[in-house]
Amino acid sequence: MNGLLRQRVADTPLYKYAANRAQGPLTPARAAARLSAYVYGNILVLTAVVAASPASIDDGVAFGLVLATASTTFVAHVFAEVVARSNLPESVHGSTDSEKRESILDEIRDAVPIASSGTVPALILALAWLWILPTFWAQLISGGVVVFRIATVQIVAQRLRGRPLTFRVFVAGLVTAALAAAIVLVKVAVTH
Repeated sequence: MNGLLRQRVADTPLYKYAANRAQGPLTPARAAARLSAYVYGNILVLTAVVAASPASIDDGVAFGLVLATASTTFVAHVFAEVVARSNLPESVHGSTDSEKRESILDEIRDAVPIASSGTVPALILALAWLWILPTFWAQLISGGVVVFRIATVQIVAQRLRGRPLTFRVFVAGLVTAALAAAIVLVKVAVTH
């Protein structure tokens, strides 16, 4: 029975999308770089969301801070990669200019999760700034979005590696989400 249910879940379009990259798995080095950017970006954005005061949310400063955190961290990361690779040309994979350019573009693509980590939380904080959503709920929901992203770290890792999702991975994500959510709830409750 358990195997039949597992197979039925594995045959759903949502599972197939979540578990498989259209371009196939990444190399271990690229998967590690992308996962590192995913974790790093989410931690920095969660820090910005949790540190936001009700006044900074109401006047739009928190919206700008979350966007600035994600975007400047992305730019700094890409800049650091370009500087490092230009000073250590042997670290760039490939022998032709085209291969070297593709290697640098791969590094930029692997840093995109840093930038994407702040998009939805910033938009939610903007809703409070525009008086569409109460401040308390905006901070709670935007923190929840980042907590959800943190909870999916194990799922993202399996997807990048081209491995199937398991119940253990799912449970690990729930535990991670619960811990991160507890931190956000305590912070929001104490500061509001």
